[in-house]
Amino acid sequence: MGERIWTPQQRSAIDAAGGTLLVSAAAGSGKTAVLVQRVIEKLTSDDPEKYCDADRLLIVSFTRAAAGGSD
Repeated sequence: MGERIWTPQQRSAIDAAGGTLLVSAAAGSGKTAVLVQRVIEKLTSDDPEKYCDADRLLIVSFTRAAAGGSD
């Protein structure tokens, strides 16, 4: 399996710094993959500005149906 090519918007979400990040996009657009990549990069970064301990992260992913919304 080759290396994934991220869109500019996906890479922006992966690299975003600061506080809270909300990723909202259409079904099948790669939201979960972006969130997973973001976590991997934070946990494995050698850069102290980007590194984060796992116990400092809250990651939530849900569908509209799981949130009680309608289709």
